[in-house]
Amino acid sequence: MAIKLIRTKSGEDIVSDIDEREDTLVLDNPAMLIPMSDGKGNQVQMGFGPWVPFTTEKQIEIPRDWVVFITEPADDLKNNYRQAFGSGVVVPDMKVDTKTLLSG
Repeated sequence: MAIKLIRTKSGEDIVSDIDEREDTLVLDNPAMLIPMSDGKGNQVQMGFGPWVPFTTEKQIEIPRDWVVFITEPADDLKNNYRQAFGSGVVVPDMKVDTKTLLSG
């Protein structure tokens, strides 16, 4: 399973840990991206909400033909998803400054 960003035919953007099968996708704890405003006309931010809020099921299986695309989400989106709906583990940015390494 891997955390992916999915766009559905209905236009919803979903972040979920997914298991890709031949004809379906199994979404584990799917979360919908929701645009949120601070009410002052400033920059719009994104929030999460449960994709199917009125179920007790943690996994939802959907047909592949309902999906427009599947892509790799940005690291901060993955971390926010993990904190809100997943393991809670945040993966630190591990970019290495090669100039410092070479001059040391």
